[in-house]
Amino acid sequence: MQAGTRLKLRRVLVWLCRAACGLTFAVSGWSKAIDPWGFLIKTNEYLSVWGLDLPRELVLTCCIGLATVEFVTGVLLMTGSLKRASSVVALAMMSFMLPLTAYIALYNPVSDCGCFGDFFVISNGATFWKNIALTAMIVYLTITNRTVRGLYAAPIQWLVVAVSVAFPLSLSFIGYNIQPLVDFRPYKTGTELFGEVNDADASVVYVYEKEGRRQEFSLSGLPDSTWTFVDVIEPAELTGGFAVNDADGDDVSPSLAEKTGGVLYLLVAEPGVQFLSRAHYVNRLHEYAASKGISMIGIAGAEGESLLEWTALARPHFPVYSAEDTALQQLARGDAALVYVKDGIIMWKRNLTGMDPLLPDRQGYENALESVMPVDDGRAHAIAVALYVAAMCIIYLLSLSPKILRLFVSHTKKND
Repeated sequence: MQAGTRLKLRRVLVWLCRAACGLTFAVSGWSKAIDPWGFLIKTNEYLSVWGLDLPRELVLTCCIGLATVEFVTGVLLMTGSLKRASSVVALAMMSFMLPLTAYIALYNPVSDCGCFGDFFVISNGATFWKNIALTAMIVYLTITNRTVRGLYAAPIQWLVVAVSVAFPLSLSFIGYNIQPLVDFRPYKTGTELFGEVNDADASVVYVYEKEGRRQEFSLSGLPDSTWTFVDVIEPAELTGGFAVNDADGDDVSPSLAEKTGGVLYLLVAEPGVQFLSRAHYVNRLHEYAASKGISMIGIAGAEGESLLEWTALARPHFPVYSAEDTALQQLARGDAALVYVKDGIIMWKRNLTGMDPLLPDRQGYENALESVMPVDDGRAHAIAVALYVAAMCIIYLLSLSPKILRLFVSHTKKND
C-alpha cells in the first residue's frame, strides 16, 4: 500500500475514532449536566452500596464537575482540539470507568450504571463492552491523534474550552435550581398526572432489600445473594399512574384525579427539618393560591407516624398525603418542588428554591401561578443549544480568519 493511501486511511480512522469517542463522552456529560439531581441520586446509590456517607454538597460538586469534564473532553475529541490533553484525559477516565463497569457487570450492585442518565438506559453488560470499545479507540487516539489536524486553530482552542465549560455548567445550574431543561421521565409537562404513563419499556421489576434499604432491579440485573427478595412489580402496576395515600394508607389518587381547575402540589421527597425554614413561604403561597381559587395539596415521601410527625413540625395549612419518594423524584426534581396541574394536566414544575420569593405578595388581578413558564418543554434547551452552536461557529470562523485575510490580499494583488 502506498504511503499516500496509508496516510488517508489513518486520517479517516482518526476522525472516526474522534467522532465515536467524542460523541459518547459529550452525550454522557450532557445527559448528566441537564439532570444533576438524577445524577446525584444515582451516585448516592453507588455510595450506599459501598457503605459511604458523604456530604451532599461534596457529592453534588463532584457530579457537576464530572459531567462538565466529560462534555468538554467529548467536544475536544470530536473537534480535534488539544489533541494530546483530550486523549490523555479520556484515557484517564476510562482507566477508572472500565474496572468500575466490569465490577457492575459482574455483581449488579445497581440496576443500571447511569452513564447516560434517564436519556438512554443500557444494561450493565452492554455498558462494559461499550467501555472496552471506547478504551481501545482512545488508546489508538493517544498514539495517533497529534498526527491529524483538528477543526480549530491552536491559538484559539482555549475559546472552545471556555464555551464548552459554560454550556454544561449552565444546564446544571438551571437543572438543580429550577428543573431539567429536558424531561426524560414519565410525567412530562403536558401529560396527565393521574393518567396512565406511556412507557413502552415497562417490564417486571423485582424489589430486594439489604441492610434496611430497598431497591428495584430488572430481570437482567438481579443482585447477589446478600440481597433479600421482597416483592415483584408487574407492568400494569408500573404504568397505573401516580399513587397517593393518606396517613391511614388508603389510596386517595382517584379523588385527586377528579379535581378540576387549578391544583398546586407541593412535593417533599425527603421530609425533614431542612424544610422548616421554607414552611412559612409555603403557607403564604397556599394563601395566595386560595385567593385565586387554586387548591394546594402536599405530598411527602413518608407514611404513617413519620408523616404525622413531619406534618406536626411543618404545620402546613393544607392537606398532606404520602407517596413513594422515588415516585416523587420521578415527577419533579428537588428536595421540595411545586407542580401546577390544571384540569389534570401538568402545566409546569419548579424546585421550591427556584420560585419567586415575592409571588405570594402579588395580590393584583393577574394570577401569577398561571403565568409561570415551564422550562422542561424543550424550548429553553433548544435556545441554549443554538447559542452554544453559534458560539462554536464563530470560533471556527475566527480560526479561519488568517486564511481568509491571506486569500483576500492575494486576490487584491492579482486584480491590481
